[in-house]
Amino acid sequence: MRMVRRGFTLIELLVVIAIIAVLIGLLLPAVQKIREAANRMKCGNNLKQVALGMHSYNDVYHTLPSGVGPHGCCWGNWQVLILPYIEQESLYRLYHNYGGNDDSGPRYGASPNIDNVTSKRIPILTCPSDIPNAPIPSTPPKITNHNVVVNYGNTNFFQTDQPNNNDPNRTIFRGAPFNCYTGVANHWDDWDQITGNKPGHMGKPVPFGDIADGLSNTFLLSEVVQGQGDDLRGFSWWGGASGFVTYISPNSNEPDVVEGGYCENLKYGNPPCVSNSTDAQPRRMGARSRHPGGVNAAMCDGHVLFIKNEINIFVWRALSTSKGGESVSENDI
Repeated sequence: MRMVRRGFTLIELLVVIAIIAVLIGLLLPAVQKIREAANRMKCGNNLKQVALGMHSYNDVYHTLPSGVGPHGCCWGNWQVLILPYIEQESLYRLYHNYGGNDDSGPRYGASPNIDNVTSKRIPILTCPSDIPNAPIPSTPPKITNHNVVVNYGNTNFFQTDQPNNNDPNRTIFRGAPFNCYTGVANHWDDWDQITGNKPGHMGKPVPFGDIADGLSNTFLLSEVVQGQGDDLRGFSWWGGASGFVTYISPNSNEPDVVEGGYCENLKYGNPPCVSNSTDAQPRRMGARSRHPGGVNAAMCDGHVLFIKNEINIFVWRALSTSKGGESVSENDI
């Protein structure tokens, strides 16, 4: 007797397709969650490696690198100095005019620096959770953004009391492992051209011995996001985006204050920002990431923590000071 093989009916095919779609819908969030957990771990490991590089630098020079160069924004900062200690010595040797000014040589964005160094992406300074190489062109062109920055303390990039010295309710600056635009007279200024017998005064390096609050209780590094479009956040070859402060909380809804450059407020996935530094709201960049719920941060002794967005703001600020005398432990985080 001849048998007739019956195929699937249209309804059966639709049922199978629906079941597969449901299974994919259930599986995809789990896959994304696992991928993000791996990315977050990778970012934390990057911070760990940079922190170890800082300790290697200290072993040679008995101090941490300068936050910015002595003349400010544009002639190299900690990111250049640390290159030999994160397996990028060739880039370091190609950088011209570190610590100089316009009278002595090129900036980070001029040849040969832009050709050989600042257009290169450094993997250990890049978090895979972020959006590097975005299709929207950045300003200035060719220069790479990154995700790792140093700790400039609990107030602002001028490392003054916040919001100003005449406010009885001000937040007092209590030291940091890295110096930034200290001694600047104007809220918008981030460079000087003093030469000859009067060298620049910014970015003075800090020895580990000056971190009186303890290496395990003080932030060394944290994350920032790479700005998309004409947004200079993460533009860490430039002094104005080389660090973070803790006056605002991790991934805060309060704005970063960008001066001397561009930012795109809440566009293309960027966090909030303003482009006008004032005495009441001086220049600052907060710690930010693309991770759900918080940011990675490395302490001065090299261990790495994931800091939740909901951390108590006073604990957050205390962990960034080097001479605050606060009593803070990881149980408070």
